[in-house]
Amino acid sequence: MIFPRGFWLAVLGLAGLVTAGAAAQGTLETPLSIRVKMADGRTVSETIRSWDADGFEGSSGRTLWADMSAADVNRTLRKVIDDRDAKQQLLLGRALLTTADGERMGDSVLRQAVRRDGSLQPAVDKARAEAEELRRVAAERRLRAVLPGGGKDSAVPLWPIATDAQRADDLEEMKAFTEGALRSVNARWTPLETEYWMIYSDLNRGETAELGKRMDRMYLKVAEMFNLPKGLNLFHGKGVCVISGEESRFKAIEMAAFNQMVPPGCIGLCHMIGPKVIVNAWRSADDDQFMATLVHEATHGIMHRYGTPARLPIWAEEGYAEFIAARSFESSPVDRGRRPQGVGFIRAGNPTLPYFQADGADGAWPGPHAEGYALGYLAVCLMIDQRGSAFGEWVKDVKTGMPWELALKQHFRCDAAGLAAIVEDWYRRNP
Repeated sequence: MIFPRGFWLAVLGLAGLVTAGAAAQGTLETPLSIRVKMADGRTVSETIRSWDADGFEGSSGRTLWADMSAADVNRTLRKVIDDRDAKQQLLLGRALLTTADGERMGDSVLRQAVRRDGSLQPAVDKARAEAEELRRVAAERRLRAVLPGGGKDSAVPLWPIATDAQRADDLEEMKAFTEGALRSVNARWTPLETEYWMIYSDLNRGETAELGKRMDRMYLKVAEMFNLPKGLNLFHGKGVCVISGEESRFKAIEMAAFNQMVPPGCIGLCHMIGPKVIVNAWRSADDDQFMATLVHEATHGIMHRYGTPARLPIWAEEGYAEFIAARSFESSPVDRGRRPQGVGFIRAGNPTLPYFQADGADGAWPGPHAEGYALGYLAVCLMIDQRGSAFGEWVKDVKTGMPWELALKQHFRCDAAGLAAIVEDWYRRNP
């Protein structure tokens, strides 16, 4: 074996790599200086002193391959391993698969390793599973890192990052809870597990299968609008979605499972119970309105699982869900319904401040004609369209426990009364 010039490489336990992904490691007699791009977009300079299958020790401490770009992981590791050796290729492929953008490159390297040594196939399968978990955990850590102070000083406890085994247990917990509730209404349901959802439907199998595909596409679109790491499932196990073909059954489930009466005209509701997210809806005849409702309710669930369980004020919670539902698919009916309703309410001279001060506890929200949803939607549209980054920082501050009006003053230089005045003035002057 020919070592890179100027380095002494001690590779320990490579035979053990077949059963333990992190068994290979090395120490560099002459530290290796590198300049690499991280998954969060930063470019950093480092000096590697030692490395193993999961990352390296450098001048700034421990760095994981999962937190780097795939191209730089590939470039760096090829300087310290013999990539002609199948077992060391396995290490490289595993490291690449842990990165956010290394799936194709990692798969290619692992296939080469198996072609060189077919006996490594069980180790490759194990490496893939380990890498998938490491990639997910790294994505969740990066999501936390964007919270104020990296989330370390949050006044609201962060959702824990679960292992794959814990997530499997979480999913079983979600299924048991939901199936127990459904048995109480004596209905027959078709269960369907998708990438992000556990769907229970009394529709026919073809409709349920199509709904499953749409729900996954919807999650990906909403996650993109939330700027979540690609492929990250925020749910506790998975999100649950119960779809009834009849309104009466939807109402029966609400009463049996959640002890809740359904308001007139309601198509769906999202229930956040501890870490659980359960969407319950019925398949109304208006397909666009049905999908807009599912997007709206799923947005509540994703927001609940974003960082902490802290809630936005009710006008923003509902307004943001309407914003996502309006812009997540082309034929969404939300904007053409909410915008004229809200603008008309403002131009009729009605005060909006009570809606921005409401907490939902006194039963007055959302108003006699649900105008609170329209006003929340208009406010969120204005905040995001004019100062989107400030809105994002405001959300993060509120999610980590800062009172929402204090965060509003920091990022928008106004309180609830000032926000109401800005919204009223804007929509009086602009259609």
